[in-house]
Amino acid sequence: MRIALKIDVSTLNAATVGVPRLLKLFEEYQVTASFFFAVDFSGKGKGLLGKAASLLAKSGKAEMSLRESLLAVADAGHEIGLQSNDASAWCKQAAFADADWTSHQLALGMENFEELLGHAPNRFAAPCWQVNAHLFSMEERLEFRYASDVRGKYPFFPSLHNVVSNCPQIPTTLPTLSELMLQPEIGLEQAHEFLYAESRRVLPSGHVYSASADQEGIAHLEFMEKMLIMWKGQEGSLRTLGEIRRELDLEKLPVHQVGWAEVPGRREHLASQSLKVET
Repeated sequence: MRIALKIDVSTLNAATVGVPRLLKLFEEYQVTASFFFAVDFSGKGKGLLGKAASLLAKSGKAEMSLRESLLAVADAGHEIGLQSNDASAWCKQAAFADADWTSHQLALGMENFEELLGHAPNRFAAPCWQVNAHLFSMEERLEFRYASDVRGKYPFFPSLHNVVSNCPQIPTTLPTLSELMLQPEIGLEQAHEFLYAESRRVLPSGHVYSASADQEGIAHLEFMEKMLIMWKGQEGSLRTLGEIRRELDLEKLPVHQVGWAEVPGRREHLASQSLKVET
């Protein structure tokens, strides 16, 4: 059983509270994960940092807190990528956005990421699994090592609206905790059993689990610890998305259409790996 951990860090609270708790937990269980940060620390965005960031930003504390979080992740040996500039804005607008909006948001995110960490990001994960064809084109042009923007079963090159990107997609394969908790037949008490059963299904590159530093890092840290124990048992392994990327033979990687799928526990449709494109 091979599980790659993708950690979404979409809020200031997630970065300054959830991330340190996850780092401590991962150190205890000797786990390495891939963290993807939203980086709008100015407080000007409506969604990411909210009122707390607006107050902190006036003194520079929000920026410092986010920088310390990023540096702590890097120092602990985890992968770091860009999630977005403002996660809330991305979730609401990206699926219908034009090239100018997408390019502007990506440029802002990359600029803020580089200012915080000292180098540009080379991997991206779209918030809320919301994408457009312009994003796929830009990920290729920016020469990202990989992206994790969609739901699916195994890595592929994405095709959308006649745009085929040579930036590999490593999709999320498992349901999230928030999705499981919203299903009446599952809920929090049964979520770990359901998730473990799903992760036992064999996939070519193993599974990818997307955790939220707000959820698994704060409110449900015990759930995260329980999953680490279950996944590491019986010769299981936990790894980064980058390790999946290093295993890929890009010359044999298939091209798949990206469509929109309904996911239990979600109101919005999510970008999803769809039909293989014959090339």
